[in-house]
Amino acid sequence: MKHHLLIIGFFFLSTTSIFAQLGFRIGPSAAYIASKPNTIGTLPNNFNFRYKSGFSVGAAMYYGFSNKVGVSSGLYINSKGYRIFNDSNRNGDVLKHNQTYFEIPLNFVYKQRLNNVSFVRENIGVTFCSMLSSSEYENINKGNNFRINESSTNTFYPMLNLGIDVGNVAKNGNVFVFSALFRQGFSNNNNLLSVYNNKTGTTPLFNLGFKGSYIGISISYLFNLKNLKKEEEFFY
Repeated sequence: MKHHLLIIGFFFLSTTSIFAQLGFRIGPSAAYIASKPNTIGTLPNNFNFRYKSGFSVGAAMYYGFSNKVGVSSGLYINSKGYRIFNDSNRNGDVLKHNQTYFEIPLNFVYKQRLNNVSFVRENIGVTFCSMLSSSEYENINKGNNFRINESSTNTFYPMLNLGIDVGNVAKNGNVFVFSALFRQGFSNNNNLLSVYNNKTGTTPLFNLGFKGSYIGISISYLFNLKNLKKEEEFFY
């Protein structure tokens, strides 16, 4: 009976230490993201905009203070943008463009255990975002009569983070994480999109804003750095 209790106790301590995720973990991360502009004023009936696909790649980081609380961060390069449609234009009815950004998120993380190896985590925090592409750009169709002028007023700005993670912990302490995320820009008009319906006009038909906000799904694999330590050698 004592042997059985010892075995059960050893198994419990082992799974608890694996699941605890205390300390630092880091690893690669990739995400599919989708973003779109926001309306400023009145949008003409023959124009509309939709989500534009993009991506994010980089390194994800996590530090666990306890079994339930931690912080996450990372370094990411992402591509996000817009699609704008002109339904009355037969010669190039859509203009689209992605911009490149550098992002550093910082999140507070609260974790709940699902079973011995799986968990769910909620994230809230802020992302510091900086535009890497040009702050001035003209996007024009083949007929040269439907164009958009991009004019960035602030290439560095913060965003609100919200997200939820579902993950699995391997025996060696490495962690696989699947995440759904939302980023909302704080600035009202980080990037102004001036839409023209003619070749040379200087007054835009209407303006759209682009805050850099997006939704997305990501996959990360975080390595337990304790596995990199060399095992102690004993000589007799």
